[in-house]
Amino acid sequence: MPIRISPRALFGLIGIICVALLAYAWFLQYGPDRQQPCPLCILQRYVFMTLAAVCLAAAAHGPGRIGLLIYAILADTLSSMGLGFAVWQLSKGSSMTSCLADPIGDFANGLPSANWWPEFLFATGGCADKYPPVLGITVPVWALIWFALFMLTFASVIISQLRVVQKTAGQNAKVPS
Repeated sequence: MPIRISPRALFGLIGIICVALLAYAWFLQYGPDRQQPCPLCILQRYVFMTLAAVCLAAAAHGPGRIGLLIYAILADTLSSMGLGFAVWQLSKGSSMTSCLADPIGDFANGLPSANWWPEFLFATGGCADKYPPVLGITVPVWALIWFALFMLTFASVIISQLRVVQKTAGQNAKVPS
């Protein structure tokens, strides 16, 4: 029997997970290991922050069917972007020894928020920097796992909402006038 969770609770849970992941990123950066984020890490932080805001807004709003579909599409798009950044980091990051001095680093560090909150949103590490794994998995792989889970979750919400909308439209078409 599948576990049923309300869309509002699901969005709230994912929003809280995103905030927790950002808090853990802060700990990794300023904790004992002093892991410095690369530009692709910073771009993933932006995605986690935006995804948290969208999910918490959806949880607070408690939208109807169409609103839920819009929130899910937006969250799925953000998750896909984050997944893309994670794949890019894992596939090209080790060869990007100077990512702070290339267009990615210039872009990430040139964003206004990098100056507003440089302690968290300014890239100071290199993409090829190696840090110890967390529970046997590197941080970029963890980001990829979370973004993939979120993307699949939101895709399932979208599919279920489209089915409900189609079913409702089909029932409305059968009603005699």
